[in-house]
Amino acid sequence: MNANLLLSPPIAFLIALVLALGVYAFGSLIGAKVTVDGGKLEPYACGENFNADKFTFGYRRFFVAAIFFTIMHVAVLSIATVPGGPFAFRAFAYLLVIAASVAILYTEFD
Repeated sequence: MNANLLLSPPIAFLIALVLALGVYAFGSLIGAKVTVDGGKLEPYACGENFNADKFTFGYRRFFVAAIFFTIMHVAVLSIATVPGGPFAFRAFAYLLVIAASVAILYTEFD
């Protein structure tokens, strides 16, 4: 068999996938079996029952900041590379689109 055929990405992926599934199956054979008891799967914190409904984590503020910085970096790169001359007014139109996208980003939809 040709070694280049084995190193082609689809064939190498399939070989890696079969090996990973084999390791997973072997691990499930020799691993400990889980016994489900009544309280084993309940959340527990510091000796008290933990009410998981109290805490809801939201990443909305993080994603807003991440998208804001992404928009600003793309804007600076695009504006910095606008050629001079008669078509330089396109940069102002692009700045208006960026300002609109940032305004939409900080609009509350909830």
